[in-house]
Order: sequence, then structure tokens, then C-alpha cells
Amino acid sequence: MNYTIRISRSDGEGRRSFKSFALEAALETTVLDALFSIQQQQDSTLAFRCSCRVGMCGTCALQVNGVARLACKTRLSVLKAKEIILGALPHFPVIRDLAVTLDPFFEQWRKIMPSFHPHDPDSTDLARIPAGSPYARLTAGKRDCITCGACFAACSIPGMNKKYLGPAAINKALLRILQPNDAAREARLRTVNETRSGIWRCHTQFNCGAVCPKGINLTDSIALLKRGLPLEREELEA
Repeated sequence: MNYTIRISRSDGEGRRSFKSFALEAALETTVLDALFSIQQQQDSTLAFRCSCRVGMCGTCALQVNGVARLACKTRLSVLKAKEIILGALPHFPVIRDLAVTLDPFFEQWRKIMPSFHPHDPDSTDLARIPAGSPYARLTAGKRDCITCGACFAACSIPGMNKKYLGPAAINKALLRILQPNDAAREARLRTVNETRSGIWRCHTQFNCGAVCPKGINLTDSIALLKRGLPLEREELEA
């Protein structure tokens, strides 16, 4: 099938424009395949990011016809359009063309202290979390975030509020808060409950979950915290 690929070009200094490329592609051709083809055969200066090429690292996230997607997992044929418009992820500084820096995303990610903080750092005992525990029940399907930034890009709030933690960071905070053997629970609760930056900034638009390449219901994670979760320590340890 023949496609017209319109790509947002940028020099990293605010000057942006679109450039069109004609491309003949097979049914299995992905957006990332198309980018490599254009770079190798039509314009060697085209800049974009990628790494694993199998949907595990999240590096190749960009906007495809206005929707944040992983380039390596998106086939041109499923887009049902002969003109494909590619742009850099919103809310992130553009390095050049489709390549952005995820600094705003990870700045918020660090605020929720994503690392595990044990009560006893010197303990060698294995933690046992029963299959029926709140952690096991409430975090199923929420542990596979690849920090691609797609949810942050799809959310409208970071465009208005630079302090907003973002869906991925809040989801990660929920995982740690519900983990009964983590010692930083109260600090994380204070962080996600901040009036200007935390869960109360979410407008429940569901954009984040709609674009998550791992299918995480991020809006639900935020709603769990809004409804009063996590549970008290005794219930978490039950």
C-alpha cells in the first residue's frame, strides 16, 4: 500500500515544520519500520528514538495521527489512513524532529520515590505477600509500566500544570503504598495528596489508560487513591 508520511521536523530551537515522504509499505510494516526506511532511503537527517524494537523499552513513543503510541508496535495498516502524521510527544522538550527528552516525566517520577524502601535494609528474610492480600488484588495488571511517557503526553493536565505528578508516577506510588513491607508509605501518601500536584489534579478523562501500551488502567489507580486507599497498615499486612 502507498502512504504519505508527514513528519514534524524541528531543529530543537523552536523552529518546526512538516515534511512529507511517499512510502510503499507491506501490511506488517510498523511506524518504526517506516521511519528507518525514510531515514535510510530518503532523508538521513531524520531524528527519532528507539531501542528494543519489541515494545519493551518504551523509547520509540511518539504521536501517530494525534495519538501517543509506540512506533515499534503500531502497524501502518491498522491506522486505516493513507496519510500518516507523526509528531513528537507533547509536554516534552524536543531535541530534534521526533526525539524528545523525558526529563519532565522522570522529574515527577522521582518525587514519589519509586525505589523500594525496606523497614530493615540489613534483613535477609524474604518478604511474603499472600495471593489474597490487598497488594496482590489491587495491583494486578498495574505492575508492567515501561516508563514510555505516553500517558504523560496524552494527559491534558501537564500542559496546564507543570507540577502535576502524572498518571505513571501516581500508579507507581500506589504500588509502593500498597506494598506492606515498604517503609516510605506515609511520605508517598503526602506526595500524592498534594493539592496542586497530586491525585486531585486528575480530571478523570481516561486519556492515559487509552494510550498505555501495556493496558494499565491508570485512571483506576488514581481513583483508588481518591477513594481512600491505601488501607490502614493492619489491613495491608492481613
